[in-house]
Amino acid sequence: MEATLTRRRLLSLLIAGASLLLATAPVPGLRRPLVVVVGSELAGAMAELEPIFERRHGGIDLAWKVQGAQDMVNRAREEGPERPRVLIPANRDLLDQLAADLGAQGSATAFLQPPVPVARTLLVAVAWPERARRLFPDGRFSWALLRRATAAGQWGALGAPMSWGSVDLRSTDPMRSNSGQLTLALWCRGQNGADCAAGLRRAVYRPARSTDILLQEFISGGPNEGDLAMVYEASALTRQQEANRQRPGGYVLLFPDPTIETVLAAAVLRGEAAGRSEDGERFVAFLLSKEGQAVLTRLGFRGADGGGGSPQARGVKLLPPPSPREREELLRLWQQAG
Repeated sequence: MEATLTRRRLLSLLIAGASLLLATAPVPGLRRPLVVVVGSELAGAMAELEPIFERRHGGIDLAWKVQGAQDMVNRAREEGPERPRVLIPANRDLLDQLAADLGAQGSATAFLQPPVPVARTLLVAVAWPERARRLFPDGRFSWALLRRATAAGQWGALGAPMSWGSVDLRSTDPMRSNSGQLTLALWCRGQNGADCAAGLRRAVYRPARSTDILLQEFISGGPNEGDLAMVYEASALTRQQEANRQRPGGYVLLFPDPTIETVLAAAVLRGEAAGRSEDGERFVAFLLSKEGQAVLTRLGFRGADGGGGSPQARGVKLLPPPSPREREELLRLWQQAG
């Protein structure tokens, strides 16, 4: 009799345990979706972060999309079931501006919490070695020399082989991408605004919609797709081996001095969006965890605290991104130049 009762108690415990396991375990096809949008500079990192996060949070199906920083915040202004729950543009100031704009329209606070820095990176240049040596004989990046070269138009006018053709600077479109805005700000630093915006517009060959697309084109096309490109340090470091495989010698990194440090910040949107607010907060916390930060720094980003990055940048002066008012003026000049 006692043995029978013991078996019944054991069976009851097994049934209760199985019920609890079924209640808490994620059911295939029934995981909660969480949509996150990031700048293209984070695409490689997200491919590694996604499976790690989903293993830690089995009930969440993380879906991430890539958008240009300016496109991202513009599309986040309207609520709806397709709106992403988490935004991570390449510039924290864009999130601050979005919150201010929505507040001015009478909307409730845009984010659950103020945007949280998750990583940092710098604007740098990548160039094919022979082009870099011709542009900057002393090995140091110079906006003045770059402006002179693009104004000359042809490499032959600079004493280089005529077969090199035109001097092609690559950058992203400032109307769509943060790196293009930073390039415009540094190009015009200390210059007449209207003239310098027009000069950059003439100099840039086929503005790309995002930094990662620009770098992919630069690598795959070689000198035919540009001589020098303005990109993020993290993107340049991440794709350096790819460039070495496709082009003997790869590209060289050049650090403008000063350059601009941009802070990638994450914000969880209030209101209707694709994903639960609490799941969005879990993802942001994961990015700030030791595990998340290790992935980001290994892929070339500076951590949320500023650590990491290329040793070449030591001693380079870091400027903040242009203020919202400065950015609006630069974009106005860019549009007028077109």
